[in-house]
Amino acid sequence: MEEQGLVVVKDNFLSRLTNALKRFIFKGKMKESLQEENTSDNIFIQEIIDNNEFVQKEILDARRAYRKYVINNTKNISTDILSYIEGKVKENQLEIRQLIRINNEDSSLYEDILKMIENEIKDVSKFKYKNTKTGRYNVPMGVIGIECENSIDSIKAMFKAISTRNSVIILHDKYNQYSTEALILLITKECLKNFYIDDNIIQMFSKEEIDLSKLDNFIPKSYDAVNKENKKIDTIYIYQENNKYEKAVKNEIARLESIDEFKTYKIKPIKGDFGNIVNYLNTNNSSAVCMYTDNSQKAYKFINWINSPNVFVNTGIKSCKEINNISDYYNSKYVLHEDVF
Repeated sequence: MEEQGLVVVKDNFLSRLTNALKRFIFKGKMKESLQEENTSDNIFIQEIIDNNEFVQKEILDARRAYRKYVINNTKNISTDILSYIEGKVKENQLEIRQLIRINNEDSSLYEDILKMIENEIKDVSKFKYKNTKTGRYNVPMGVIGIECENSIDSIKAMFKAISTRNSVIILHDKYNQYSTEALILLITKECLKNFYIDDNIIQMFSKEEIDLSKLDNFIPKSYDAVNKENKKIDTIYIYQENNKYEKAVKNEIARLESIDEFKTYKIKPIKGDFGNIVNYLNTNNSSAVCMYTDNSQKAYKFINWINSPNVFVNTGIKSCKEINNISDYYNSKYVLHEDVF
């Protein structure tokens, strides 16, 4: 199955001209409408400012790498990278086998590494795959910590970062710079650079070095050690990217408040710098989010980066359906957009 993009941004001359004409034609009407608006019932929009809460550098580096990789729509890039790594592993077979012997590891480990790469290449890609029955996409989570206790688990986690496009921090207490997995990590990072991929999508540390509370997901060695409690999320955020959408935001809030389905939800309009908004929304759980904007690049990033099960651009809130994560690596996300691409 081929990898798919949630949205393909078409920024050609004709579409830009069409949008410009639409704005010109309706500019006068919008201005008249805003002048007629009763300012006494203006809504309060919370302005989101920079959050100075400390997040360690390793996680910040991983998050930046993830955000670049997840919006890269180069067709089949993950399989191309894995195939390239496979070639480099074969080129360095002598050094890898020698290190396996030095570390007293199973002599079949080299063949196991090649098999892992081949399996990852052959595996059906779930990246941004759309379920035609539900209309939802599989979207990577972000920064995932994976607890590993041996070289096989660690190396497998490296390749998962490439195929799923999450950033993976391998939590390996026995890791050392002369291990087999350290050499494979070095080879993998050099291969990523050849594809202009930030190599911080894969990192390896001991578990004690990483603040697990700041990860987007944590995969432990034993699932018995984790007790995830599913709580109902009752907050909807509406992001006004610039002042021209003030009326649209106000109208959407009024619409939601008039519908029984949404009366149990807290509706919070917000504004602020785009980067601050992304960080804020990804640290505050939401049932649904909607952005009002005419900036196609910001809209595309918003759709891909926001960890909410329902993400909309310029459409208003169309759904608040909650759904559990479909896997350790993907969120299931419902996406709609209008008049921006």
